[in-house]
Amino acid sequence: MKIRNHHQRIVAAPPGQIAALVADFGRVWPTQIAPAPRRLGHRLYDAGPMLWEEFDRPGAVRAFRVVRPDELQGEHWFELELAESATVLHHTLEGCAAGKYEAIWRERIEPLHNRILEALLENVEAAVASGSTEQRTWRALRQAAERGGCDDLWSS
Repeated sequence: MKIRNHHQRIVAAPPGQIAALVADFGRVWPTQIAPAPRRLGHRLYDAGPMLWEEFDRPGAVRAFRVVRPDELQGEHWFELELAESATVLHHTLEGCAAGKYEAIWRERIEPLHNRILEALLENVEAAVASGSTEQRTWRALRQAAERGGCDDLWSS
């Protein structure tokens, strides 16, 4: 079964400010819904029943590949698009589910994914509105450099 899921939010902030927030899940992840993905090692994250591998995707400020379980494969990523006096933050998920994971995706994972993403986007908006993202910019830049590049973060 093919999977495609998309969420977006218009945020009144420059792309660099939003990229810094997306780079710091500890800041915007809605832990009241589910624990934030836990870093296991170089670019690997424990996301509950899934294992994610962070990778570089052209045009994305952050991207992950689902590498476990075998029956649920896919990629999901965050992209930024300039809008008038704002930035559109997109999150896209594409993949496929097989076997028992077809039902698990439809009944459990997709509804939870939707709740988490909408809350994460709300948290990004709240962080921007509070004006508290600048203090985290250097940390986010350092993390982006560790992942292989900062070019997108400088365009704000």
